[in-house]
Amino acid sequence: MALVVGVVIFGGWRIHDNARSVWWSGDPHQELLGISHGGTFFNDPAAAGKGQAVVMERINRIQTKIQQENDRVAEDGGPYVKVVLLMPLTVSAGAPSAITLHQIEHALQGIYTALIRANTTTVYGDHNKLGLQLLLANQGSRQSSGERLLRKVLEVSEEEHPLVGVIGLGSSVAGTETVVRRLGAEGIPMVSAITSADTLTGLPNFWSVSPSNVQYSRALRHYLDARKSLKSAIAVYDRNPDPYTNSLFTAYQQELRTYLKFPDLSYVGATIDRVGTPNLFATVVTNLCVAVNSDDHPLDTVLYAGRGADFEHFARALKDRPCRSEPLTVLAAATGFASTTDLLPVLEQANVKVVYATSADSESWRGATAGRPGGFPEFAAAHQGHGFPPADLRDGMAIAHHDALAVLAAAARLGPAVPTPADIPPAIENLVLAYAVRGASGDLSFPKEENGRAVDRMIPIKQLGTDVVQDMPAGFTPYWVT
Repeated sequence: MALVVGVVIFGGWRIHDNARSVWWSGDPHQELLGISHGGTFFNDPAAAGKGQAVVMERINRIQTKIQQENDRVAEDGGPYVKVVLLMPLTVSAGAPSAITLHQIEHALQGIYTALIRANTTTVYGDHNKLGLQLLLANQGSRQSSGERLLRKVLEVSEEEHPLVGVIGLGSSVAGTETVVRRLGAEGIPMVSAITSADTLTGLPNFWSVSPSNVQYSRALRHYLDARKSLKSAIAVYDRNPDPYTNSLFTAYQQELRTYLKFPDLSYVGATIDRVGTPNLFATVVTNLCVAVNSDDHPLDTVLYAGRGADFEHFARALKDRPCRSEPLTVLAAATGFASTTDLLPVLEQANVKVVYATSADSESWRGATAGRPGGFPEFAAAHQGHGFPPADLRDGMAIAHHDALAVLAAAARLGPAVPTPADIPPAIENLVLAYAVRGASGDLSFPKEENGRAVDRMIPIKQLGTDVVQDMPAGFTPYWVT
């Protein structure tokens, strides 16, 4: 029987489904899931609103560039291995998504920049010795595509061109630990970009360029100790079984307990089947006002352990609180929290300042040399050289995903001529001292005793808003993970 190859083209949207590698999710999300070499576009601009369509078109152009690089590597005839980017590459058609299209675009910018640097320079090992192909695996906005997608990931491996690792891994949602354990049991090395949940730290075959939530909380304590004027805090946390929010709340209790003066407050945030509303925080803000008026230690700080998707509703609830004449500082921790900067007018009306620990600070790093990661200028120049705007670095997604691929590329070049997955773990553990990875966020090292988390990197403290004057303590220097 003849092999039927299906090609669907709608405007600039393409599906090349000749290997049955893509499939549709169900309602209400309607997302195209599966594996792509770059030629299958997961996003359809023609089916989206004008604002989303423009971003989708840019995402598709980056995918095309990735496909062109994959084809070039294959045509060169030299040895090469495969790496899979596993993350949400679409947003839901019918429900809020934890990751935005802009964040997806920025992540792909960083990935593509790292791919070209790894395949054309020696900054991450000898590209003449070993080339890299990058495949894209879309988990969907809920990261719940399950066993079917994991089988497809494993199936991309070939004897001459093995799969040597998976990068990205999306956010620390409930399904992330399942994916990490499943791939780890198959012997597949993973380097995550933004997963910070401490429940992932130390799992087999798992490494991360992201700080953990414990490390983020230590950075916030470092800030509070220097600030001195903020003395009385309360924790607000999401009760959902969410590894990110749960472990961040636990880290607050562990690392910031001397600042916590009131009982913890909780809410049930947006989940797969639930949409968040300002009413979620009605009882929370009422209790905040009672704490603000405490005679013993008036509340001045809120430790927020929730998703960015819920933060808009929290901000609007704070704006409407009866005690908004009393200023509050909200502390948070995440890569990508800068994406909530459009809430600044609401926060100003609420008399609230937001300070957050994050994994990168491109704005400061472009303007000063003191304390800046040594590898950032070269990365920023390469990123801009591909036509990507410098402003797209602000949320940290490009930097984090660039560094995840850079780590795996450097490890792959330390092994035999064509490494297997088994060769990668010992190579990553040797990425120390002279072999520390010159990433955009630091000279990243992975000593065995750190259980997969990168050291020799800073955790910047930022205030929300690109145009606000950063109100940092005099002489303040960021926390370093050593």
